[in-house]
Amino acid sequence: MKHTALFAVLAALLFAGTAVFAADSDKKVSRTVTLKNGKVLENAVVLDKKPTGVTLGYKDGAAFVPFTDMPEKYQKYFGYNPEEAAKYEQKIENQKKANQKAAEKQKAKEQKQKSEQDKRNRERRIAQQEQTVRKLELQLEEAKKELDTMDRTVSQDRNALVSTVSSNNGTRVSVDTPWGVSRVRTSNNNSAVRNKLMKEVDTMSVKRDNRAQDVIDLQLKLESAQKTLEKLKESNA
Repeated sequence: MKHTALFAVLAALLFAGTAVFAADSDKKVSRTVTLKNGKVLENAVVLDKKPTGVTLGYKDGAAFVPFTDMPEKYQKYFGYNPEEAAKYEQKIENQKKANQKAAEKQKAKEQKQKSEQDKRNRERRIAQQEQTVRKLELQLEEAKKELDTMDRTVSQDRNALVSTVSSNNGTRVSVDTPWGVSRVRTSNNNSAVRNKLMKEVDTMSVKRDNRAQDVIDLQLKLESAQKTLEKLKESNA
């Protein structure tokens, strides 16, 4: 009895690792499998078995062979059970559907997260752009105030210059100012004051012109920043 049981175990192990599977008769099994379509698998060895078929290694490679592609004698040999195969296929199909549903759920979750992150990014860019606009507005406001102060200073210095060079009777000389060259009377008594005022007017005029250009540049930057802010808000609506 012990020898019989041992023989049965060894036979089962041999079948699982190297069993072959074409048959010349119901009793004799060879190492060649001929399928329904006529394809011949030489030196066939079982690599794996499922309710729907077996994976065979053979002379030219390996392939999964469904039981439905085998002649009936091979189906019987491998214990093909159509009902078990149908249940197995249904289980695989259900698993595929479950996997697909889980994948779709995960994709939807990722899309939602991405959408929320994109929204946060847009809101952050809007906030940053609003800060940029506000900063430019303050810079422009300050530049305009400075320009207005410079305009008044230049005007005052120019009036003082004209008053100085016109206060005394003297010879006419050319006075070069930011507004052009004019002939005025002057004398040695007020020439030093006049020259000082001319220098102040020239210096302040250059500063005033530079500041005026700054105002123009800031105005253009502000307009561009405001347009960018409007587009960001539209895209976030």
